[in-house]
Amino acid sequence: MKNKYKKIIILFLILISCFICLNIYLDSQKESININKSFDSTIAIKDNKIYEKLNIDIDGKLSETHFIYRYLRYSKQFKGTVVLNGEKYNISASSSLKDNTLEGILTKESNALISDFSVVISEDFKQICIYKGDYIIASPANSLYEAKTIYKDIADIPND
Repeated sequence: MKNKYKKIIILFLILISCFICLNIYLDSQKESININKSFDSTIAIKDNKIYEKLNIDIDGKLSETHFIYRYLRYSKQFKGTVVLNGEKYNISASSSLKDNTLEGILTKESNALISDFSVVISEDFKQICIYKGDYIIASPANSLYEAKTIYKDIADIPND
């Protein structure tokens, strides 16, 4: 009877050490990528009308934070700056693994807790949507319909 419990304890310790080794290995495989991207065809919408056309410049670092076993992928975090027509904002966004987007906030001050805007970026950095209330900035968009489609698709908020 004692031998049976010793074998179970040894098997349990082996499994725990394998799990720890796997976590150490996965932590060593993390990556960080510098992102410098400009969006030229950008439309700002206010009250369901085209408000203005502007440029968005993004500069920051996309880092893998921790491995999520449920999705078998790393969670990602993006920190940096966003310039909207000359106004500089700090961005802090993290991945939404089921939607393949980065969701976060834009703030004027680096440690502010209240956001100036919410932001959603596609994981491949091809689409961006910045919004607050009825003010929406979407790129790449050349028409009101395209901007609303991006807002609906990546921000996942229906609009009429």
